[in-house]
Amino acid sequence: MAQASGGRIPLYGVVISDALKDPNSSLESLSALRDQARRQLEEQGDLPSALKKVEAEIARRGTK
Repeated sequence: MAQASGGRIPLYGVVISDALKDPNSSLESLSALRDQARRQLEEQGDLPSALKKVEAEIARRGTK
């Protein structure tokens, strides 16, 4: 799992990809992963926009 300064962040893309590669993944587990990923997206808000803003601020301050 990745870790940001605020705590652990589940990597649902990786988890889902691994589950899709596993032919033994049940429909129930895939559905649960889908539901968790949807909740995660809702909680994140507009992550692409936030990422652009933090990248712009890093550029403004100068990278070291």
